[in-house]
Amino acid sequence: MLAGGLVLGVGAAVTLAAWNDSEFATGTFTAGSFDLQGSTDGTSGWASHDTDPGATLDFTVDADNLAPEDSVYALYSIRLVGTTDGDLTNVAPATAGANAANLTAETRLITGTTCDATTFAAGSATLPTTIAAGTASTAVPINYCLEVTAGTDLVQGAEGTVTWQWTAASQ
Repeated sequence: MLAGGLVLGVGAAVTLAAWNDSEFATGTFTAGSFDLQGSTDGTSGWASHDTDPGATLDFTVDADNLAPEDSVYALYSIRLVGTTDGDLTNVAPATAGANAANLTAETRLITGTTCDATTFAAGSATLPTTIAAGTASTAVPINYCLEVTAGTDLVQGAEGTVTWQWTAASQ
């Protein structure tokens, strides 16, 4: 009887082994890329400027010889190189230096890469809140015309700086 039980146990083990099965699935995950870049002419010199003071802007003539109520203009363009679109934040310009309180900075969205009093006036004060990603050759830039106006209390010979910042978060 013991031998019969052993035979039955061996048969059951063989039967259980015949009913084993496996199934596998694998996914591969690659992170997207995301690089907000800027250019002072909107066509070349694209680079990341992710720390203050950033790119040096090329303001119109007399930016280093302001008088009260003078306005000067500079183009700045941004683009997003990568595979992931972004939510864009246009941070309010920050002023610093002895003439910080006497400088007013404004930003307008423009078409093209000409930035002067005319294109600034025609530009949109409504700034974009999203930015589309692309390759270095396909990313569509967003062009801004930046205006700085000297106040009536401008201190003679004193300097002031304005810093613009844009941030993007992947969508």
